[in-house]
Amino acid sequence: MHSLKVRGLRTHFVLWALLLSGGLRWLDDSLDTARRTLAANAAVAPQVTGPSAIQHIDLVHLSHTDVGYTDHPIVCRELQVRYLDIAIDAALATQNRPEGSRFCWTAESAIGVNDWWRSATPERRADFLKAIDSGQIAVAAMAMNNTAALNGRQWQKMLHWLPEDLWQRVHPSVAMQDDVNGIPRAGAIALLDRGIHRLLTGMNDPGFLPPLRRPSAIWWKMPDGRRVFVYLGYCYPSGHFFFDPVEWRRGPSPHAGEIRYRPPRAGDFLASDEASVRKAHRHLLGRLRTLEAEGYRHPTLLLPITNQWRMDNDPPFLPLADFVATWRRLDLKPTLRLTTAAVAMKRLEEEMGPESAEYAGEWPDWWSFGTACAPREVAASRIAKRLIDAADSPLWGPWNANGRRTVDELLRDLCLFDEHTWGASDSIALPYSLDTQGEFNEKAILAFRPMARAEWLLGQRVRSRLAHEAEGLYVANSAPLPWSGWIRMQRNALREDDHSLSDAQSGSRTKMYLDSGFNSYRLPKDSRELSRENPDATFLESGPDQIAKFWVEQVPRHGLRRLKLSTTVVADDRAAPAPNIATDAQGWPTAVTWPGMSKPLFLPGLGDFVAVRAKGVAPRMATRFWAFAEPAKREKFRREVFAASNAVAQEGSKAVDNPHTIVFTQSLLHPRLKWAVRELEVWKGEPRAKLTMRLFRTSSEAPETFYIVFPFPCESVLPETSCGDVPFVPVRDQMPGTCRDYYGIDGWIHYATPEGHWFWVSRDAPLVSFGDPPQMRPAPSDHPQGMHRVLAMVFDNFWFTNFVADSHGLMEFQFDLAWREKLPPSVGVADFARTLASEPQVMINPGLKEDPIVIKRLYTP
Repeated sequence: MHSLKVRGLRTHFVLWALLLSGGLRWLDDSLDTARRTLAANAAVAPQVTGPSAIQHIDLVHLSHTDVGYTDHPIVCRELQVRYLDIAIDAALATQNRPEGSRFCWTAESAIGVNDWWRSATPERRADFLKAIDSGQIAVAAMAMNNTAALNGRQWQKMLHWLPEDLWQRVHPSVAMQDDVNGIPRAGAIALLDRGIHRLLTGMNDPGFLPPLRRPSAIWWKMPDGRRVFVYLGYCYPSGHFFFDPVEWRRGPSPHAGEIRYRPPRAGDFLASDEASVRKAHRHLLGRLRTLEAEGYRHPTLLLPITNQWRMDNDPPFLPLADFVATWRRLDLKPTLRLTTAAVAMKRLEEEMGPESAEYAGEWPDWWSFGTACAPREVAASRIAKRLIDAADSPLWGPWNANGRRTVDELLRDLCLFDEHTWGASDSIALPYSLDTQGEFNEKAILAFRPMARAEWLLGQRVRSRLAHEAEGLYVANSAPLPWSGWIRMQRNALREDDHSLSDAQSGSRTKMYLDSGFNSYRLPKDSRELSRENPDATFLESGPDQIAKFWVEQVPRHGLRRLKLSTTVVADDRAAPAPNIATDAQGWPTAVTWPGMSKPLFLPGLGDFVAVRAKGVAPRMATRFWAFAEPAKREKFRREVFAASNAVAQEGSKAVDNPHTIVFTQSLLHPRLKWAVRELEVWKGEPRAKLTMRLFRTSSEAPETFYIVFPFPCESVLPETSCGDVPFVPVRDQMPGTCRDYYGIDGWIHYATPEGHWFWVSRDAPLVSFGDPPQMRPAPSDHPQGMHRVLAMVFDNFWFTNFVADSHGLMEFQFDLAWREKLPPSVGVADFARTLASEPQVMINPGLKEDPIVIKRLYTP
């Protein structure tokens, strides 16, 4: 209990400090709007006339679903199940009341409904469906509120979370995206594919502006011409403040099990006696007059409303139905209707749709930068997604039922990992509390578990397919295009002292090369076999001849190549001509050009490291929440930048030449890093390179962002990228007013120029900026300059709550760069990028036959 007291004191101290400095401008729209108009509304007298346009208020009651934040994710999911039970009972208890004053409930996210349905008895399921049929309960279409990190498979899973027969029975007609202030077009397209064309948003925008004035409605046009009706609504708790200026919730956000706090009861607020309802009516009139003065001219206003216990993950407030019943009995105007999001959105589309403007383009999310708070976990999730893609290759044959079920489970875990909640409400204020650590560990397992299970699933698919094949070493390319490059493996995977391989079809022979590497079964002989990256100095970390590698060319798409291992020693492979490589004074490449290229693959500055930090008493607030203030105030909270010039090389670059590639390695110094090493591997036979950055972040809870820089000779064009497997061009192809400082992407960028095509592919970092780092700009830019300069955002902990405050230690990031003069018509950009980031599967099949029992019981998914 002491820890809870400390948490409360510290949180209140921070809030009071911000209040004294004017810092509460960062609060969400509902609270911010309430406080901006509180003084005016408090003076509203009984004689104030009603609004001239707004005739009806549709109250949509819900629980905002955070899988975490208020409680451990396991508790949150149990709470949502219990809340649905409460809503069902309340709906049935009021089913005979007049329509509009019956209790109504909208399940914002389908995850709680699915959890409930799986454990409900047949009798209880019948109660639920009865409330569905009466129109008192509606289920929104999406499984959860998500970030911009989902791929196409995940978006389809988001809309197939419920059993299909249940989906058809409850027939969702609206989707909700709350808290998160953006949604990729991939999500909208998935909605349309499921027959959903209405989207209700409740953006929470501390420090960030919504794309258009709220409340308002638009038609969002997709690339294929289909449209989604979008209501840009208030944040989910806002409805309360239209009737009552006082927030009943008391901070800090208590756990559900903290019995010193309680959910509100009848009479705590929105009481149903006549005097209380008339007082609420007077307050509402003042709010509506202000709203109409700002331009709202529609007969119906939709107001979302949550409970006031914590506002997030809160139970139904049952007295709300009695409050509405009294309102209607008193015949107060505007009419108050307690309804569901499905009914309210249908009504709004009929009223507002004919005159709503149409917009097109991607809807990038201002909150997406939070994903960079946990680079290792994000990398694990990206690996898992690539492994699932590899396991789904037609190379392995059709799926069986068990395999399909496993993929479904993996995608569900990955969707939950990419859900918008990353930790406790006090995860920044108290990063090492047991509460914070417990919530994030539950989050992290949703990345590491799919990574491990996907690796095993892919291994099963490969073994099941190849176990009956002839003896040999098989290189399997599950990528959509042919693959060339080094195949690497631990040398101890070889049973013999093999030195070469021969192609089983052509007979051509290639050499096997040996590199130094790690071996946990051997102790180091001397310091030369230890790595300066790892101070524990226990096992052999850089011993000779630990890694075996060989080169393969053009393994067919979704194809196999069978090689035969041999102890025969052969000469080196024939060396390919080296490209033209320019270096700086320390030997680091500044440009590489292959025959046929009029411009280099990259410009000087490749692999530079940039760290951005903030200054101020409350630096997170200073940087994020005064971003829209006047220049003088921004200067007061000016940013301190450790730029690339600080990342000086500790020593000159070391270059290692081999027949197929040249590898440049350089150590870096930076005040925020214990050490850093960058490695650039340049292909000789094709215009391609791979940059690997390994860095050790020293522990710090202070807000900062790390970038790795990639300048390309493509100044005259805008890049193309994608999110959720839907391509878009930043700036040009996005909704007005949406985030242009950084983008959540699938992991690739393409520049199409008259001189050829430049490609950038990230395996681990799904966030990018262009030009200068956003925190270095005086304000969010309408058109960032220098779009040819890609900045991979590899770490960010600027967000002020429910994200990871201090990821530190070793982090590794890999990036592929390539150039092609032309792309064949049949080659898609996404397939090219996916192939660059892929790794073939390598299996050694001995001459001995595998037992069918083992294949069936162990290797079959």
